[in-house]
Amino acid sequence: MEPSAALLAGLAAGLAIAMQVGAVSLLLVEAAITAGPRAGAAAGMGVATVDVAFAAVAAVAGGAAGAVLSTHETEIRTAAAGVVAAIGLHGLVASLRGRPAGSERSTSTAGHRTSGHFTRFLVITAANPLTIASFAAVAAALSLDGPAAALAFTGGVGFASCAWHMVLALAAGHAGQWMTPRIRRGLTIVGRLAVLAIAAHLALGG
Repeated sequence: MEPSAALLAGLAAGLAIAMQVGAVSLLLVEAAITAGPRAGAAAGMGVATVDVAFAAVAAVAGGAAGAVLSTHETEIRTAAAGVVAAIGLHGLVASLRGRPAGSERSTSTAGHRTSGHFTRFLVITAANPLTIASFAAVAAALSLDGPAAALAFTGGVGFASCAWHMVLALAAGHAGQWMTPRIRRGLTIVGRLAVLAIAAHLALGG
């Protein structure tokens, strides 16, 4: 595959995977609403950073990664369900106690808030094995040949992922500034319940 075609494929794959309504996207919206647009943007960068890393691994490993992951599909879904459920439960308990997890809109400095959210979402995204499985499947199907095509594919994924998560985080963050604390807390609880529903769906093999 030519580098230009690999770049377009990376843009399409990165956008398609990033736009999926999953646990990470719901948590990102929650973080932006409760902690503000700057924290949301930092969280989005954390997600995009992992997407780039996973896309690079998938582009280099290609079909080998897809073959290995396909033989452990059940284990991957079980692990992902466990990670997502733990995150959802932690946030739900914190929200019911009156303090949404990651809510620091008025209690810490901007620098600490943004760096904390970047690290938090870096870990959350990296801990979800479905992310690399998705990129591995795409890379295997494309049959990327050579470092130029792999680099172009990875760059396309990175740009698309970063752009989408920035738009999502900034929109949610600015919308959150117009919401009352009670509304933000209600949305957080609903979001965490949705995350738990996603975990249950994964555990049941959906």
